[in-house]
Amino acid sequence: MSEEKCVRVVIIGAAGRMGQMLVQCAAQMSNIQLVGAVEHPDHPEMGNDVGMVAGCGSADVTITSDLGAVLQQADAIVDFALHSAVPGNAKQAADAGAAVVIGTTGLDNEETEAVQLASRNVPIVWAPNMSLGVNLLFAMVQKGASVLGVDYAIEVEETHHVHKKDAPSGTALLLGEKAAAGRGVEFDSVMIHDPEGSSSERSKEKIVIRSYRKGEVVGDHTVSFENAAEKLEFSHHASSRNAFALGALRAAHWAVGRDPGLYSMQDVLGL
Repeated sequence: MSEEKCVRVVIIGAAGRMGQMLVQCAAQMSNIQLVGAVEHPDHPEMGNDVGMVAGCGSADVTITSDLGAVLQQADAIVDFALHSAVPGNAKQAADAGAAVVIGTTGLDNEETEAVQLASRNVPIVWAPNMSLGVNLLFAMVQKGASVLGVDYAIEVEETHHVHKKDAPSGTALLLGEKAAAGRGVEFDSVMIHDPEGSSSERSKEKIVIRSYRKGEVVGDHTVSFENAAEKLEFSHHASSRNAFALGALRAAHWAVGRDPGLYSMQDVLGL
């Protein structure tokens, strides 16, 4: 990563699980300066030093609910807030001219349109998974589907912690989309979601996504291609949220100074 500029970042959802990891990682990066930490007004950590909340020592940044105030000194925001808050955050950032990185999944159509509208004015990197390894996985799955074709049944298995609200995960959906793109078909017409793997249904024409919620699993994804003769699997295991936090901060660094538009981690990594 280039060291020639230091990007000033505001973290939204800073006292949450991902937010604390972002704070910890930002404290260790010479080209990222944390200048703001935002939470909803009722959060019990409101007014506290975000570094102390994250367990990495004082960051000299107080948790606030006033995004507008901290945006005045920011180059970019990194947003892992609840999906309902994301459109408003993106609009405020766009009005202030700050780049946006969104790691939140589960946005509905109206919320998605609001993010797309904001991207007309500022660069927005939006990805269901910020991990560098997972984004390499996306590319491999699309290539695999393209090479193997329709003679192989495709299944996506994803496992996350029991606190995760949406299923299938945004990462699993994008893996399915990449597989469909490799085959040259519309994902919506071939996707089957099988929560908790309750069905043994398999079809060469369909892409089956199976979702599991277990304990405190950070995130496991496996895509398999199988026929009667062989089985090929691509897997990624996240052992720490550091993988997502470091990717998100890398995306923030990359986005500052880019043209307005909606970007993915594939763009950030040059894939």
